[in-house]
This record gives sequence, structure tokens and C-alpha cells, in this order.
Amino acid sequence: MNSVEIAKHTLLQFGLILTIGILTGFLAQKIRIPDVALFLIVGMGVGPAGLGLVNIEADSALNQIVLLFGASYILFDGGASLRLEVLKRVWITIVVIATVGVVITAAVTGIAAYLVLGSPL
Repeated sequence: MNSVEIAKHTLLQFGLILTIGILTGFLAQKIRIPDVALFLIVGMGVGPAGLGLVNIEADSALNQIVLLFGASYILFDGGASLRLEVLKRVWITIVVIATVGVVITAAVTGIAAYLVLGSPL
């Protein structure tokens, strides 16, 4: 495939993802459910395991663009809807999850990789 065809394919896939995402967002707002949950369901439905409309290679530039925009959206949406009063009430839980939870997760993942995959500790 030459570079022009790769660019066309990338733009077509990105446009399709963007269009489906916008329509899914409107639907989520209309039926009053969390949009991220509906994005996941619809994404699985249009992906290679579902209808096969969107098939993005894991090491492609389009994959990086989608991940960048997705992470940006999730962080922006979470930050925009966050209230300081809520943070004041749950700050201890947040600190524990961000420290102890990360250490436990890293330890369990490391041990599982050692036992299952034979990776060095």
C-alpha cells in the first residue's frame, strides 16, 4: 500500500470512529446513561470482533491518535464534572488507591508474570 492509500484509510477510519462516537454520545445523553459505558459497548460492536467496521492495527499511528483523544476526553470529562466538596470527603480513599493500590497491583502483576510467563522478577 502506498502512502496516499494509507492516509486515505487512516482518515476514513478516524472519520468513522468520530462519527460513531458523536452519535453514540448523543444517544447516551438521550437515554441518560454514562457515555463512556456506551462508548465501550458500541466500540466492541463495530470492532473486529463485532461488525468489523473498524479494524485498527495496534502499532499504527491511528491507534495512537484514538488513544490520545480517548484519554484526553476521559480526563477532561472527569475533571469538568468533579466537585471540590466531593474530593474533600473522599481524599483518604483517593490517596490509598493511588499509593497502596498501585503497589499491590504492581506486585500481583509482577508475581503473575513471573509464574505464568517466566519473566524475571
